[in-house]
Amino acid sequence: MESRPLGCPACLDLAMREAQPTFLVATSPDDFLYRCDYCQTWWTGNSRFNNPATAVDAQARFPEQRITSSPAVDDAQLSEAIVLFTGWGATPEPVDDVTRVEARFPTEFPALEPVLAAFVRGSASLVFHEVAPADDGLLGRVRARLGLIMPRLSDDALDALTWRWPFVVPQTSPF
Repeated sequence: MESRPLGCPACLDLAMREAQPTFLVATSPDDFLYRCDYCQTWWTGNSRFNNPATAVDAQARFPEQRITSSPAVDDAQLSEAIVLFTGWGATPEPVDDVTRVEARFPTEFPALEPVLAAFVRGSASLVFHEVAPADDGLLGRVRARLGLIMPRLSDDALDALTWRWPFVVPQTSPF
């Protein structure tokens, strides 16, 4: 099996911003398990540090947890859910309508909804000064940054989040 690097820009560079990686369980006051919603990397930690871990290492440290290397939700379903949620290609402006996702994926929705919410929150966590200036290339820089942070998403899902971004993020810089 080919190994891939552990972590992604969301959980490595932006660790704990927008709650990534997501806290899952503490088995003692000093033994924590996390998982990145974006790249699905497992993280183990204590009160002083967090480290990315392979699924095998995480399972060894947390044997009572059901740890797998597979994503919590299917990447294609997640991408389609983002497109449906935003209204990309169907509405003149972003709609943020979770009922469209629930109607399309009624069985998968309980597992899909929290991951969808994490991706939507994460896309809105890009602040203007990270992609400034406000010129013709702004949305291209937003899309490139989202693509780095959210490598699981399809082109349509990245386009949908990029399209939504200027509607939810103030176009000013605190600097």
